[in-house]
Amino acid sequence: MTKIAVFEKLNNGENQNIFDRFRKLLGKEYDCYYYRKDCEKPDLIVVFGGDGTILAAAPYAVSLNVPILAINTGTVGFLSGYELGDIEKCVADIKNKTFCVSERSVLSVKINDKEYIALNDAVIERDRSIEGMTIVSKLSVYINEQVVYKLSADGVIVSTPTGSTAYSLSAGGVVLTPDLSSFIVTPICSHSLGTRPIVFNDSASLKVIVGENSCDCVLSVDGKPVEKMPKGKSVTISKNVKTLKIADNNSNFYSRLYNKLQGVL
Repeated sequence: MTKIAVFEKLNNGENQNIFDRFRKLLGKEYDCYYYRKDCEKPDLIVVFGGDGTILAAAPYAVSLNVPILAINTGTVGFLSGYELGDIEKCVADIKNKTFCVSERSVLSVKINDKEYIALNDAVIERDRSIEGMTIVSKLSVYINEQVVYKLSADGVIVSTPTGSTAYSLSAGGVVLTPDLSSFIVTPICSHSLGTRPIVFNDSASLKVIVGENSCDCVLSVDGKPVEKMPKGKSVTISKNVKTLKIADNNSNFYSRLYNKLQGVL
């Protein structure tokens, strides 16, 4: 029996109704249940929600090597392969195994002997919670041990192609198509007009060091603060050996880009 784990963020009863409808459409030949950390490994993770819910599910999907199929019940839903109105088609694609699965690069973010997985991005930015200190972060950024930035800025974003349409894009970065073997590093509100985003090969290793004359900083992974970064602290970011398998309904990336960005602008 095919096991399907549902990952969602419940804000009200709406997603519960969607889940009930989804499970009914699948039928009794599928074991469909809510995801728990201690549950048996599923064959597929289905996400009801927006991009934030997909980002929350991604580390589990990567570690289990299980594909994610996302039905957008949020707002933009850029990472979702299906919209809520496609639920019947989604179920048919699951039953017929006709959905497309692509592999997305993820970041390995290493700090303090810990490793974090990021589908979208890792961000090092000034700690806004500390009072009575300079509000400028001073960051040194190295790619393969070669210095590329000495920044006075609010921070810096290191993004995958998947995350290039998120925070990095808002900060002035470019859009990378998901099939590119590249990452992008994007300064946030740099004090130098000559500082621009850099696209680099994803085989490279990037390091960010907080300067001794900097304010304290915070490391966030896919929008979640995970570590404090005081003066002198460094973080190393590289391509993870694992990937995220994400399913969609064979939609065209450029068409999705146009439709989703038109909705945001």
